[in-house]
Amino acid sequence: MVNENVLQALDVIEDGLLIINKDYIVEYANEPAKRLLRQDELVGKHSYEAIWARGDIVGKTPCFMSFDTKEITSAERCFDDGTCLSVRCYPLDEQHVVVTVWNISDYITLERRLESAGTDSVTGLKSGNTFAEDLEKELDRAKRLKSTLALMMLEIDIISGSGEDSDEKILKNTAGIIIETARSYDIAYRFKGKTFGILMPHCPVDGATKTAERLLDKIKSGIPNINLSIGISTSESAFTGRDILRLAERALYVAQHRGGNTVVVG
Repeated sequence: MVNENVLQALDVIEDGLLIINKDYIVEYANEPAKRLLRQDELVGKHSYEAIWARGDIVGKTPCFMSFDTKEITSAERCFDDGTCLSVRCYPLDEQHVVVTVWNISDYITLERRLESAGTDSVTGLKSGNTFAEDLEKELDRAKRLKSTLALMMLEIDIISGSGEDSDEKILKNTAGIIIETARSYDIAYRFKGKTFGILMPHCPVDGATKTAERLLDKIKSGIPNINLSIGISTSESAFTGRDILRLAERALYVAQHRGGNTVVVG
């Protein structure tokens, strides 16, 4: 383990830091970690409880933490008041990992929540004409922070003559489910016709896929008589905004030609 003098020095940094052993027990937590995770005592707790504040830990391991892959992984913890933390796990040695915690609530800006310019009049989502600029900004931010930006594209196919809801109502309901399911700092758009997009900062491909699967289930169960196709791409597989968009569009195309109601990663 790190010597005591170094551990004491870690209390003065702004980021939270945890050292967790192979049994997923917290062996060290600096003061910022306690403040950010809103718990006075973290040492000795199972990391599932320490990070996610959940008491039922039987059979639970943090979904982002693995001693087998030895890869840097990340996840997010959000509170009801809108505060959101980025949690990243780094291998330390064969018996320990280091988890850093920092506040990313600044990305959930008041302007983003209340921005009316460039808003789609039917759904209330951002319109497609603001997407290209947002994509480049978020991609640049992801590169600087060494995080992953995901793009999800969705297209609904309304089965004509099989329901009483108008196309406009279906679009509004779809947008509502997207807002309900996406994270608070994701950015949702309505493009032309029945196509939607979601920019997802700090989101690796497995997180984007899980969100897409939840969206698929919710939309299919909440809105009858539609098919839904979803394509996903991330900055892990692309270097430019154009590449990310092209890969997501290609994945969406594949999902459609598989008959819809499926998620494809580009």
